[in-house]
Amino acid sequence: MKIVLDTTILVRANESSQGLARQLLMKIVESEHTLLLSNEMLHELARVLRYPRLQAFYGLSENLVFNYVNFLRQSSEIVTLNPLVMAPIRDINDIIVMQTAIIGEVDVLCTTDEDFFADPAREYLSRMGIAVLSDVSLMHRLRS
Repeated sequence: MKIVLDTTILVRANESSQGLARQLLMKIVESEHTLLLSNEMLHELARVLRYPRLQAFYGLSENLVFNYVNFLRQSSEIVTLNPLVMAPIRDINDIIVMQTAIIGEVDVLCTTDEDFFADPAREYLSRMGIAVLSDVSLMHRLRS
């Protein structure tokens, strides 16, 4: 199965985390499934992980952020985005996640962002054969 984890899941899956998102990431990376990301997503992730409140919450140094992003780059298949690919979603910041899923022809886009579960994004992704699942739902599917 080919899977995209959106930025909110990846933030919660960082090396200092012990929660469900981290378990999900490690289950995907250590299995026959393929994690797909884009350079744009990794750039956004690095930017978000540098927010002072997240650094304080997770205890992330610059070195930890670098190592985590590097781990993701090495553990995933990197998709090259095309700005001409249609990505109908309300939040402009979610376009790169949606494009990564579409261009990568993934089976699952995992997110907790409600915009992906609402139309027009949900309907469009469904027509592309991409299931939108929460982290809880995806973990349940991977364990079955």
